Amino acid sequence: MKATYTLRLPEELRRKIKEESERSDMSINQYILYTLTKEISYREAERALKNRIKRAPSREEALMLLDTIVPDVPPLAEDNILSVNG
Repeated sequence: MKATYTLRLPEELRRKIKEESERSDMSINQYILYTLTKEISYREAERALKNRIKRAPSREEALMLLDTIVPDVPPLAEDNILSVNG
């Protein structure tokens, strides 16, 4: 089922959406649908992961779960990571 909505956008945002849709070789409608779908999917995945971690019987098992899901990548320079020993 499809619905039609009238959406009022600030001119600056409309311009940016148009530019990004052109860069992505999509229509404005396709770009907005893609962007909204991506954001909603991200939030659903985040909620599901948080729920799985909450259900873990121990902190160690929660960390093991994260290790299987989150890729092992080095931190960014701007990340502030505290040492486990410090």
